[in-house]
Amino acid sequence: MSIERTTSGPGLPAGFPFSLASAAGDTCFISGMPALNPEGKYQEGTFVEEVTLAWHNIATITEAAGYTVKEILYVQCVVADIANYGELNDWWRSQFPDLSTVPARFTFQAGALPFGAKIEIQAVAAYGH
Repeated sequence: MSIERTTSGPGLPAGFPFSLASAAGDTCFISGMPALNPEGKYQEGTFVEEVTLAWHNIATITEAAGYTVKEILYVQCVVADIANYGELNDWWRSQFPDLSTVPARFTFQAGALPFGAKIEIQAVAAYGH
């Protein structure tokens, strides 16, 4: 089985010493992403602004790796403050109003996130059959 790695591309955050995504077989692992611009610079904002940009990065990387957002099976959200859990759920509901299409999710608080971010999102996708 070969491994395909996504390390760069138009609109993707750049400058990291790791793959943005690694895929083998039908499965793709998307690296954790905070609210970064395409140059890889942190864009501080409100919690909703940061989760929106972090998710945009996950979606962009997922598509660059050859998958669609609808093929994301699992999402891990790491928050700097668990007090944002309700705000995350509200944002999540706005993104996935149809529960039959919502990926599984795990959320936890970390002591600190890179760049001082409020959230970092990681995902796993698999080709739909």
